[in-house]
Amino acid sequence: MRDVPKYSLMEIERRWLVDLSSLDLAALTFREIDDLYIADSRLRLRKVAGPNELTFKLGKKYGKRSPLSEPITNLYLSESEYLRFADLPGSRAKKRRYSIGRGSLDVYLEPSCGVGVFEIEFDTERAAQAFTPPPFVTREITNEMAFTGASLAERRATA
Repeated sequence: MRDVPKYSLMEIERRWLVDLSSLDLAALTFREIDDLYIADSRLRLRKVAGPNELTFKLGKKYGKRSPLSEPITNLYLSESEYLRFADLPGSRAKKRRYSIGRGSLDVYLEPSCGVGVFEIEFDTERAAQAFTPPPFVTREITNEMAFTGASLAERRATA
């Protein structure tokens, strides 16, 4: 890949909307994720809480280098370091992440309540292009800006 910032990894992924009414998630375990998309930046502060984990990290996505790939860097933080950043201005999202169909299903709780996004990461763009999505997805949103995590965090609740 070209133009990969120092210390970053290339994230190759595809994403789809999910009809949540077609799935029974009640028996599945999940991790709860709180994201803060820090204003006027490409930075995301994340807290991940699961049955046996509590993780804090500060991440940066550098922008797409191709339709399927983007460099990303994560810095793992202590809880006290996380709290130093937690009050910065920005847009927040809360979601549950389920492991399903070789990927992850994010079900947004706030503010985009009820939106389900299935995503899967790949080692190569060729593998990403060859992937056949599971039957519970509806339409692909990989390159739709309206469905990035930051865009979903900016949405206001609707009646």
